[in-house]
Amino acid sequence: MSPTFRVQGPEAGRLSLFGPLTAQAPGRIWKALLARRDLRGTLTLDLGGLSALDLNGAAQLLWLRETLGGRGLAVSFEGLAEAYAPIWRLAENSLGPPTPPPPQPDAISRLGRLATEFLADVAALIAFLGELLPRLAGLALRPWRGRWTLTLRLAQTAAVDALPVTALVAFLVGLILAFQSAMFMKLFGVDIFVADLVGLSVVRELGTLLTAIVLTGRSGSAFSAELATMKTNQEIDAFLTMGLSPTRDLALPRVLALTAATPLLTVLADFAGLLGGDVVMIALGHPAAAFWTELSQHLDASDVSTGLFKAIVFGFTVAAVGCQRGLAAGSGPEAVGQAATRGVVSNIVILAALDSLFAVVFYVLDW
Repeated sequence: MSPTFRVQGPEAGRLSLFGPLTAQAPGRIWKALLARRDLRGTLTLDLGGLSALDLNGAAQLLWLRETLGGRGLAVSFEGLAEAYAPIWRLAENSLGPPTPPPPQPDAISRLGRLATEFLADVAALIAFLGELLPRLAGLALRPWRGRWTLTLRLAQTAAVDALPVTALVAFLVGLILAFQSAMFMKLFGVDIFVADLVGLSVVRELGTLLTAIVLTGRSGSAFSAELATMKTNQEIDAFLTMGLSPTRDLALPRVLALTAATPLLTVLADFAGLLGGDVVMIALGHPAAAFWTELSQHLDASDVSTGLFKAIVFGFTVAAVGCQRGLAAGSGPEAVGQAATRGVVSNIVILAALDSLFAVVFYVLDW
């Protein structure tokens, strides 16, 4: 037993502690108490005689209560001096029994919560568009108020720096599409029509969609992360304090830059995808000119304009959703990652929905 800390009792279910119960008090002081088998019912520990108590000593008392409680003995404490109350509360909060987890909601509650979050998310996007579009119209009427230096720099980052990856992805997709279709068409001797299939697919659909997806992962997520970082660092609050508009001064230049860059990247992606199809046709024994001649007979200006129109809409969507997610980010370091993830996922879903809608509309309009 420690020479400075001692235990007296138990007498009538009562145990008195004296001296300093700190990290220097060895754990064997409780050995004699734990070895007794005649203790029944309840045991009260009188802490009034303690002259010192640290976190280690409080942890010993909590361990003792848990150990004896496992034997069916209810342990309680009394008489602790007020000076040691903060140490005791800290030990109980950090080392005490864990708080039971809250009950899990049922399936209907989870579904209702998801539906509520989805509707709130849609409302936030609509509200952001309701603020962004008037800013865009005002800039068209007064273009000298635009932040064109920032817009050009962002357009260069979004367009020029994205050229290699966009061209590579489109080239590989065009090559794969041509190769897979050629293997089937060659059986019937109509492999020359691979040029039509690749041309229409790439120009009307895949070139635009691939470009938008690449920009979603590259530029849209960057916009979300940048604005979320500014939100976390309270820079957005500083904008509002100075009477500036984050939508006008931060989001609008990014939306303009990506909206202008996407059609240019789409043209490059279309050419790269067609080049991939031409490579497959050359490998099948057709001259390079045959691919472009066949393509020119079935590809017209309406197909090109369709792809470019969708590129403008997709570029606007990617930038707007990315900026909205960044400006709506929460606080804390994890908010940046969450904003970027939400921006990418939301953009992909919205792009797929818009592309499906355009397919139906253009079919109805015979365009």
